[in-house]
Amino acid sequence: MKPVFRLLILSLVSLTFSCQNKTEKSEITKINSIEEPEVIADNQDTFYQYSIWFAFVNKVFDGNLTVKELKTHGDVGLGSFDFLDGELVMLDGVPYRIRENGEINVGQDNDEIVYADAAFFDKEEEFTIEEPFNFSDLASKLDTKKKSPHYFYIYKVHGSFKHIKLGGVPKVERPFTEGLDVLIPNRPVFEAENISGTLVGFYCPDYIGDINARGHHFHFISDDKKWGGHVMDFESSGALEVQSDTKTKYEFDLPVSKEFENVDLSKTFQYN
Repeated sequence: MKPVFRLLILSLVSLTFSCQNKTEKSEITKINSIEEPEVIADNQDTFYQYSIWFAFVNKVFDGNLTVKELKTHGDVGLGSFDFLDGELVMLDGVPYRIRENGEINVGQDNDEIVYADAAFFDKEEEFTIEEPFNFSDLASKLDTKKKSPHYFYIYKVHGSFKHIKLGGVPKVERPFTEGLDVLIPNRPVFEAENISGTLVGFYCPDYIGDINARGHHFHFISDDKKWGGHVMDFESSGALEVQSDTKTKYEFDLPVSKEFENVDLSKTFQYN
């Protein structure tokens, strides 16, 4: 009887451990099968900026933001590439570079940017400006549609232009001796007649102060991608289709460099 009794005891012990292991494995399986919570992007309502306006004004012309990183902050944008080697206008996720000779190409992921505004465009309003008008009237026409002048706004304005005047930026080399107050009045200028394209625009309230350029700021890229730059003037030749997006969050990154750490921000300059 003893061998049988011993066998019975061993069977009971084995069964106990087997049940315990199944329970533990079952609990582990339940824990491991819990689905990860869905990560929801929190930057869809954010106006993003790299560097600050008064650093850009005061000769901080060497940045460390890459095109690849910029595209994680928006699919529309404007600004300037490193060493002012081209104006930036990003439309539908494509970052175009307009160099001082008028050449236009697509910025590559490793290209660096010295200053930029960007956002993910989520159309909230759409309207048409029917009658032909001049660039000087654009701000007032957009203002009538604003919910409030205290929010930030992103614009896409598409249409045809009887005439358009665009500004580039002159490439600079170290040591940087002249600021935007000198460079902008002497910038390269491109002019075109009877052209269609898109204005990408950003609006900042007056209280933004020295962080960004106040008011409206527009860059342009033609439909054929042969003309682009900072919008200085235009005369529309027909209806312009306007899409707008209101932003209530504001975020900016600062350059990480000795140049930025030591910059004198005393010089002031604003332009639109």
